[in-house]
Amino acid sequence: MKTPHAIRSARRPAVVSGPFVCSWSSVGDCAIVRVAGTVDVRTAPTFAHELHHVITTKLPRLVVDLRRVTAMEATGLTVLADAHELAVRNGGWLRASGAGQWLADLLRATGADRPLEHYPTLAEALPAYRPAIRAVTSHH
Repeated sequence: MKTPHAIRSARRPAVVSGPFVCSWSSVGDCAIVRVAGTVDVRTAPTFAHELHHVITTKLPRLVVDLRRVTAMEATGLTVLADAHELAVRNGGWLRASGAGQWLADLLRATGADRPLEHYPTLAEALPAYRPAIRAVTSHH
């Protein structure tokens, strides 16, 4: 069985075999952390380490893109909540995007009492994306 690993990249991550992939890139003054696969007790330490690395050495404002997460255990919520607190201490914030209904269900099921901002899409979660999207879609 392959061990979880983190990939740091400045571009869109390639498809990587294995149960869990975490990579980051930046858009403006925000970081995007893309997560794919299962977040459970085995992969949570890698996930936590990658979020800590991005927040403390790259950008404290980040969006965690959960579109390709296939499953998340309660430990994943703890990782996100801890990373949010670290981001705030470093003058930033953490938002999740793309999880859909399963994240709300998990938050409710676990009785999570720590805040987690969630947006339906990456574009809605990233402030820097909004003006660009308007500019592209407007017709003159």
